[in-house]
Amino acid sequence: MSQTFFSKQDPTEKLSRLSLLGSSRGTVIVWLKGKKEKHTYQVLKFDKDREEIVLDSKDTIFTAGETVLCSFELRGMNFFSETIFQVSISGYNVLQVKNTLYKSERRSSYRLLTYPLYDVNVEFNLGEAYVGGKVVDMKSRSSQTGLFKNFLTIVGDEKEATTAGEKLKIRVQDLSTTGMAIHVGELESKHFQKDLVFQNVDIRFTDEVIQVPEVKVVYVVDYISNDKNIKKYKVGLHFQDLPTLIDDQIGKKINRLLRENDFNKDFENFIK
Repeated sequence: MSQTFFSKQDPTEKLSRLSLLGSSRGTVIVWLKGKKEKHTYQVLKFDKDREEIVLDSKDTIFTAGETVLCSFELRGMNFFSETIFQVSISGYNVLQVKNTLYKSERRSSYRLLTYPLYDVNVEFNLGEAYVGGKVVDMKSRSSQTGLFKNFLTIVGDEKEATTAGEKLKIRVQDLSTTGMAIHVGELESKHFQKDLVFQNVDIRFTDEVIQVPEVKVVYVVDYISNDKNIKKYKVGLHFQDLPTLIDDQIGKKINRLLRENDFNKDFENFIK
C-alpha cells in the first residue's frame, strides 16, 4: 500500500510555486471536500498581491465564499491547498490561496530504486564536510591508495566506486527528493559518521549532474552481504535545506525516469 506524505511550503516557496503556475498557465483541479466530482480549469494568471489564482473560466459552479480544495502539478510534483472560491469584478473565477500550500511525496512513486536499473552515482568532496559546524579533515581518515578494493569485492563491479584526488564516487542505491541511500564497505564506512554533513555533493545521472549544497548522514547500519566474511553498511543521507529550484530538479528527474521505466514495462507486457 502506498503512503502519501505532505510537507508544508514556506511563504517563499508558496509564492514561487504559485507564480510558476500562473506564468506557465497550468491547470488546477478544484472540488468540494467529500465530493467525488472534480473540475479542471486552466490558470489565467496568479495575482501575488492578492494571493489569488485567476482561472480562465466564468462558469459559476461553486458559490462565492465557498471553501474548496485545489491541486496542481508542477515539474512532476503535486501541490494541494484549501482555498476560497470567488468571482472577480471582470467575471472570472478566482481561488484565494490564503492557507498553507502543501507538496505531496508518494513513497511508491517518488522514491526511485536506482540500482541496478539506473546508472546514478554520488560524488562527495572529502575536503568539504563538518559536524555541528566544525570542519572535519576527511582526507586523514584512511589512505586513498587501494581504498576501495574491499568495496569492489563486495559489489563485484569495478565501476561502482572510484576516487580522484579528494573526490569519492559511489553508486546510489535509491533516491528521493529528500535523500538517498548508498552501500559501503568497512573501510569506506570510516568516511560516514552520523550527523556528518557533506557540502556541494554531486548526483551524477547519465545525462545530467545535480549538485546538492548540503547532505547529512542520518544513519549507518549493518547490511547483510552475500559473503559473510565481508562487512557491508547501508548509509542513509538527507538533503538539508534543499533550495526550491534543486528540489524541483530532482523531483522532475525522478519522475521522468519512473515514467520511462513504466513505458518499458508496458512494452515488455505487449510483446509477451
